[in-house]
Amino acid sequence: MLSFLALNRENYQAAFALQVACHSHPWSEATFASCLDGQYFAWQMEENGELAGFYVGLQVLQEATLMDIGIASSHRGKGLAKPLLEHFFSQCRDKGIDEVWLEVRVSNQAAIGLYKQYGFVLIERRKNYYPCKEGREDALIMKLSWENA
Repeated sequence: MLSFLALNRENYQAAFALQVACHSHPWSEATFASCLDGQYFAWQMEENGELAGFYVGLQVLQEATLMDIGIASSHRGKGLAKPLLEHFFSQCRDKGIDEVWLEVRVSNQAAIGLYKQYGFVLIERRKNYYPCKEGREDALIMKLSWENA
């Protein structure tokens, strides 16, 4: 069974640890903690009481940016990215958001495919945006407007 918990400054530590495990160049704890209030909204997803994923969003007027999203390695391959992303969309709609933006590494073909399934369209390719083991990697900037979904 899946459940969702809003993250705040008292309960974010496990989600931060997952964020570190998900990325070769993770955010610092101070950066993660700074994304828990104000214009930000962050949630974790649990499967049968175990942390399975998280996301961090940023709202500016009627737009949101999916700042980060991750699934625990032990929960990958189960299709859990879909309910996590759908929860994010639900939060966006509740907040009156009309469109969602994100950036994704060009090498993350699984995520790109998922985003396209939901109607995200490519807006721009940013050269050498992300640091990686071999230097830098391009990012794809994608956008979803609810009328396109």
